[in-house]
Amino acid sequence: MRIEKMSEKYRDEVLKMSEEFYSSDATSHPADRETLINVFETAVSGFPTFEGYVFIDGNGVIAGYSYISQYYESEIGGMCVMLIDLFVKREYRGCGAATGFFEFVKREYSGAKRFRLEVMPDNAGAIAAYRKWGFSELPYKQMIMDV
Repeated sequence: MRIEKMSEKYRDEVLKMSEEFYSSDATSHPADRETLINVFETAVSGFPTFEGYVFIDGNGVIAGYSYISQYYESEIGGMCVMLIDLFVKREYRGCGAATGFFEFVKREYSGAKRFRLEVMPDNAGAIAAYRKWGFSELPYKQMIMDV
């Protein structure tokens, strides 16, 4: 499996996977198409702290995608890398695509002091995989305010 930076040529496939991801039980709410388009366009625009990646199998077929956002986190005194929308197509699950992506992220963002992601509390399979990679749960609840 190779990891490639997202580009315009992947628009249709990534948007289709994004729609599948946001209509699954891996998320707490759906996302409208306009939002998904905006996210994709930001990822391929060269925005300095937000990038997208696709996972491509040996036959050149996209197996999944994810976005990466970077920010400074004061509680650790350094950069944090947030893995966003980590999605692998059903037929590639259990084949190492997500593990390969995380290994890539650790290499490419080796200066980060923390890697972070979100997971639904009842997504036992994802939680088990993330724990295997070394993730642990945070002891606090996050809050948001959309504007």
